[in-house]
Amino acid sequence: MLGIKNDYLVIGDVNAPVKMEVFLNYACPYCATFYELVDHTLPKYFTEGKVALVVKHYDKPREMLLPGTLINANLDYTNPERTLEIISELFKNQATWDKYSSFEIKKYIEEKYDLKEEPANIDRSLLITAEAIERNVKMVPTVFINEHEYQYPREIFAEELVEVIENELKNAVI
Repeated sequence: MLGIKNDYLVIGDVNAPVKMEVFLNYACPYCATFYELVDHTLPKYFTEGKVALVVKHYDKPREMLLPGTLINANLDYTNPERTLEIISELFKNQATWDKYSSFEIKKYIEEKYDLKEEPANIDRSLLITAEAIERNVKMVPTVFINEHEYQYPREIFAEELVEVIENELKNAVI
């Protein structure tokens, strides 16, 4: 994706006029809420080739987010379609695993999804962390829509997200 770093996980057409990047953590409840909003609000934009969403797991150093870091270490980014399905399911079931111990999380991700630790994910994590620092990302989720930054964890509603996307589509050169 031109001009977008670390585009390992993309939902939608990489050539879409609206590019969204989200820095998130799989253990963050606000990220789960945002991802649910994406799942319910944006599929038509993905299907129509109007929006591309780049998902960037940020291994942000906060104790409550460590379960997300452990999950991230095991995801298979060489199979992005399956990984995106797993991420969606993990967010939906976050309350069942986010308080597990490190050992329990590793066991959960291995047994439920047949995943093991992926050594390449260390480098991927470091690249995304460096990008987050470079872009001054302080919290998750942080969303960039065509380079305009939106920081949550305030509640965002579907209507607001659609309005932002529609405005970007009006301004896009197609």
